[in-house]
Amino acid sequence: MSLNEIKRFFEPSSVAVVGASRNPFKFGSIIVHNLKSLGYSGSLYIINPHAGDCEIQGIRCYRSIKSLNRPLDLAVIAVPSDAVPMIMQDCADGGVKNAVIISSGFSEVGELGKKKLDETLAIARRAGIRIVGPNTTGILSLGSRFTTTFVPLSGNLQNGSVAFISQTGMFAGVMLTYILTAERFGVSRVAGLGNKCDVDDSDILEYLYDDPDTRAVMIYMEGTTNGRRFLETARWFSNKKPIVLLKGGRTIIGAKAAFSHTGSLGSRYELVEDLFQREGIILASDMDEMIDYAKIFAYQELPAGARLGVVSVSGGAAVMASDIISELGLKLATVTQEELSGIQKLSPEWATVGHPLDIEPLMEKVGGNEAYMIGLETILRCPNVDMALLIVGLGIFNEEMDAKMVDVLAPVLKNATKPLAVSLIGPRSHCDRAIALLEEMKVPTYISVTRAVKSLAALAKYAHTRKSSLT
Repeated sequence: MSLNEIKRFFEPSSVAVVGASRNPFKFGSIIVHNLKSLGYSGSLYIINPHAGDCEIQGIRCYRSIKSLNRPLDLAVIAVPSDAVPMIMQDCADGGVKNAVIISSGFSEVGELGKKKLDETLAIARRAGIRIVGPNTTGILSLGSRFTTTFVPLSGNLQNGSVAFISQTGMFAGVMLTYILTAERFGVSRVAGLGNKCDVDDSDILEYLYDDPDTRAVMIYMEGTTNGRRFLETARWFSNKKPIVLLKGGRTIIGAKAAFSHTGSLGSRYELVEDLFQREGIILASDMDEMIDYAKIFAYQELPAGARLGVVSVSGGAAVMASDIISELGLKLATVTQEELSGIQKLSPEWATVGHPLDIEPLMEKVGGNEAYMIGLETILRCPNVDMALLIVGLGIFNEEMDAKMVDVLAPVLKNATKPLAVSLIGPRSHCDRAIALLEEMKVPTYISVTRAVKSLAALAKYAHTRKSSLT
């Protein structure tokens, strides 16, 4: 496989959308609107055999791809499945190199659908056309301002450093809109592969390996037709960039649902779980966890080890963090009394300072925000600490103090040379404001101690895997 074949899916110089019409709610019409809204700068053509010579959204409409009399990098096919073989023949006759088939109604619906897909594939293979799909929203590439999704997008989407590969178009659709509106780490590329009749996860990983815009990859997988190749590719890829994988169809009921969704027959999860982890893949248990991991890989560098330092506003939260640290195979860092002596001197006489560091007594003497700053700075200085968790309580004092918290912490956060995460507890409005400010500084922030520790554990696990592969 040539990498240029896959590159054309993300960076095409010319695109034809087949199926756009005057109806603005048709998938093809939304795709054209998205391309214009994003500012796609390549050549854009609209194909509709029934529209005649007219304009749709200000773009001339053609009856066929062949009538363009020029080769195209990509065709996006958004027509009923019965018409797809005929459209693929038009692509072959017109010199199209790649195709994204949005249409559903193929192998996921039974033998008749499989027959249509076999016919489509035969035409494509004779012409050397690579296919993403069918049954997908396809591609998003913010660097090249390109997409094939039919979920409406705004034009002001910002680049990120995390790529998503998915067997459901949801990641180039509604999940993408959630990430881009509720999270701040952004995305670099999205590949919704649908039924994977041709291009699969391994093809996309090979392209993303040297993609300068991507530093981590999230995969949602229901099944794969070439498990050996995927595992080999994942092992090679993980030596450079992390892979986080969420496996759909882990149960018997889920596997049946996956087959009706994409026609994918996945292996029993317990048989592949160990194989995935052995190749350096980080496993996520649900979509929330996948997004949490995406955030920490986007924002933080890898730790030198798995020793975690904890600074907490609450002794109870510190105990809970310690339990989770132990359960996940991390190590609670050893911090000496000598290293904590500065905090001991500033604390009330009755206070016993230890680690995890409960800074509530310190707050009585120096104030809330200053206590967070002193505690975090102290723990990050300790040589036995590889990464840090800061547990912050908002709403304890007044709203003005909460608003200033990030400003007080900023010098420590900006100068930190070890990865860290913040967990917030308190009124939601205060937390939302703090999250926006902290993540603007690329500090991953969570409304849960458990989610913060799990994310740090994923970071440490990948760091260990990568270090092991290089020795």
